[in-house]
Amino acid sequence: MKKIIIASVLSLTALSAHAAEQGAYLFGNLGYNFSKLKKMDTQGVEGLSSSNSAAGASWELGGGYRFNDHFALEASYADFGKAKSSVAARADGVSGQLDASLSASALRFAAVGILPVTNELDLFGKFTLNQMYFKGTVNAGLNVPTLGIDAAGSSSEKQSRLRPGIGLGAAYKINKQLSVRGEYEYVSLPNWKLPDGSNLMQSGMHVVKAGLSYSF
Repeated sequence: MKKIIIASVLSLTALSAHAAEQGAYLFGNLGYNFSKLKKMDTQGVEGLSSSNSAAGASWELGGGYRFNDHFALEASYADFGKAKSSVAARADGVSGQLDASLSASALRFAAVGILPVTNELDLFGKFTLNQMYFKGTVNAGLNVPTLGIDAAGSSSEKQSRLRPGIGLGAAYKINKQLSVRGEYEYVSLPNWKLPDGSNLMQSGMHVVKAGLSYSF
């Protein structure tokens, strides 16, 4: 009888632990997006200089539902920052500037596969579908003081595309409700081309993130 009671207690404990892995949760991440616009090639051209910068700081807010120890679904909104590129001209009393930027945000859906390592630590991989929203902006200016010319102009365009992504990460439970999580993610970008046939972006979107999740 004693053995039966012990086995029953252990079974109930295992079932309770399993049940604790099911349910809804909210999460938030802060990260850094390494994607860049192509740097304009000014090598060997006197009076021209160029620069570019990564999209930089990003953030994400969302929620999910964990169905069991090994699978969850998530939905979220993410702002992936703004990548910038510029070229400047300085020669014989003439100066000009051309600045280009591309900002990106997304509504996201993710299927998450989970591998519990210990009671506190989970590893996970995810496949994402991202409804991406892009805004490209170009600002140009020209200054020729000797001719009294000081002109500037700008244009912008918006596009939306559905793009896939993948990610890998880990989550560590601080307590029953609160966990810290970190991950790396890659999102495929559209194959935009410049007039010379080269790619607008140097690569796809590479993002590292860290954040918190709260389980109900």
